[in-house]
Amino acid sequence: MPTRRPSSYTAVLGGIFVTAYATNISTPFLSLYRDRLDLAPAATQTIFVVYVAGIMITLLGSGPLSDRIGRRAVVLPALLLSILTSVLIIAGRDSYPLLLAGRFLLGASVGAVFSVGTAWVQDVVGPGQAMRVAFGTTVATYAGFGSGPVVSALYELVLPYPLVGPFVIHVAAAILVAVVLWPVPEQAQGRDWSPGTTTQVDPTDRRLPRPVKRLFITVVVPAAIWVFAFPSTSFALFPVLLSDQVPGYAAQVAGATGALTALAGLAARPILARMGPSSSMIIGMVAGTLGYVLGTAAFGMDQWALVLPGAILLGGASGTISAACLAVLADADAGNARGALTSAFYLVTYPGMSMPLVTTAAASALTMTTALAVLTGAGMVGTLVVSASVLRRRHEQVAHPVAGHG
Repeated sequence: MPTRRPSSYTAVLGGIFVTAYATNISTPFLSLYRDRLDLAPAATQTIFVVYVAGIMITLLGSGPLSDRIGRRAVVLPALLLSILTSVLIIAGRDSYPLLLAGRFLLGASVGAVFSVGTAWVQDVVGPGQAMRVAFGTTVATYAGFGSGPVVSALYELVLPYPLVGPFVIHVAAAILVAVVLWPVPEQAQGRDWSPGTTTQVDPTDRRLPRPVKRLFITVVVPAAIWVFAFPSTSFALFPVLLSDQVPGYAAQVAGATGALTALAGLAARPILARMGPSSSMIIGMVAGTLGYVLGTAAFGMDQWALVLPGAILLGGASGTISAACLAVLADADAGNARGALTSAFYLVTYPGMSMPLVTTAAASALTMTTALAVLTGAGMVGTLVVSASVLRRRHEQVAHPVAGHG
């Protein structure tokens, strides 16, 4: 019912927000974990990226599963799982295996909530609302990403037990959101998935139309792989590399960097509204590459303050590219495979979270300066590839316009 859509829309976005918040609670504490557990650089970066493995496993099945059994049946258990992850991470402050286990399971929760939650938002608002879906999910995601580091850094500055308190806050918030989310009605492409219904779906109805597959591969994928490749270095690589320059304030600098990165993602809304999805993808790639340049310069010149404007560029790039891709996908006619399509999008984006670990590993074979230079060069190449794919798509739309496919 139209009168129920605003509250339903907000509730589903609330689930995405609180899950995004959970992902970055630990980020400002990487240097604390490093010192407390006496970890090597690669082991420290593993804390951040291990949850990508959980995400990838969940993304392989959560979206298609939600197309079969409904969004609520996937999102609510995943949200409750995130509560368990906070408990494990609290215990992991003195146990590296428990810390990794908590982060891995957090990834499993994130993969399900982000992919299926995005599809649920599309179901709630209905067709023809591509920009609303893109704006809402982007704001919820990046506001959550940004609030996690802020709360953690402030807590560490003024309150005791910083490796406990922020996670307790997440547990309380997740319980509240689960209660609010439970009564939200489900409408998946016109089929009622509310409790008590027995509607089944013909398996052939869940195949993506060929034009949508082509759109996804040729336009979305080249940009989507950078959605988290850009901000992950700002969250977890540059602050750790430069932590020795700010003794006693490493958590605060990391928190500020993480918050700036995530909150800059909110700039996607005005950029997307003004420039449209295609141009926004190119703008995002240019901004992200410039962010790499600043981060590399901060390390090479021992100027930690450069990571702050670099964080703004990297976060703005991530949010802009993500919103642009989601707008294109929301406007595409995915048939009854909306959940599978959103899962595929996040499946492409999340390997970028491993960029800090990849860079650190490369530095062990080369030098960190060389590894960062290679990273920046990769961003430049990615910008050229995305620009070429967008321009090719524009040419095809002019020559052979196809309505409803982005």
